[in-house]
Amino acid sequence: MEKQQFTYSIQPLLEERQGNVSGPMSPMEFAKEIALQVGFKFNRLARLWFADERINQCREDGGLTGHDTLIIGTVYKNDIWLSLWVDTGVGGVAVAMAYCSDGSIDFTDLYREQRYVCKLSQKQVTDIFQSIFNDPTQINIKS
Repeated sequence: MEKQQFTYSIQPLLEERQGNVSGPMSPMEFAKEIALQVGFKFNRLARLWFADERINQCREDGGLTGHDTLIIGTVYKNDIWLSLWVDTGVGGVAVAMAYCSDGSIDFTDLYREQRYVCKLSQKQVTDIFQSIFNDPTQINIKS
C-alpha cells in the first residue's frame, strides 16, 4: 500500500479591525478558555487543515467527528511559543508545545492516549512547528 504524503495547510484566524483583534467565535472561545485554564496569553490563532481528514478525528455515527486542530501561540519580540490543540467541542486535548529558542518540543501523554482514527506523529508535529518558526508570517494577524 502506498504511504500517503503528509499534506496540511495553515489558516490564520485572527483579524484586526479598528484596533480590535477578533476571530471566528468557536476557535476564539476555545483558545480563550484554554489560555485561562492553562495560564498563558496568546496573540496568534490558526487552524490546521489536513489532506488526510482522519487526523485527530473519532468515528461517530458512521462518520468522523470534525474536531478542529488549532495552533495557539504567542509571537514575542525575540521568540515564538506555539501550542497545538485538538478542539473536541467539550474541551481540548493538548498535542504539543514549543518555544522556537528552545529547540525542543514537549509532547503530551494525553494526546498519545487518545483513540483518534489517525494521529500526528512527532515528526509531523515537528515539521509543522518548524515551518512556522521558519516563516512566522503564516500565522500573522490579518488586517
